[in-house]
Amino acid sequence: MASYTVQAGEWGVHGITLTASEITTVHFPDDVDEIEVLSHDGAAPIYFTVDGSQPAIEGRASRIIPASISAATVQPPTAGPTVVKLISAGAPKVSVTRT
Repeated sequence: MASYTVQAGEWGVHGITLTASEITTVHFPDDVDEIEVLSHDGAAPIYFTVDGSQPAIEGRASRIIPASISAATVQPPTAGPTVVKLISAGAPKVSVTRT
């Protein structure tokens, strides 16, 4: 399980490769208004949450980026520190940034 912290004044983490079936966590210690999750290579679908809850592959409570080079922009529904969690059945390369 990989974990990254993005401090205030930093934009995000870029070009990280997810490990199949393992959750990757990106912590923003501040309250972020909007998050972008970008799939660099479209190698596999990416399932994610922006409220700190656990994502699941094909999970009904998870957001999804399909297996394509694309991005999703989401407003976290929580106040306080923002926690993004991602999982995939494959090993896509992703970036997670504040917008």
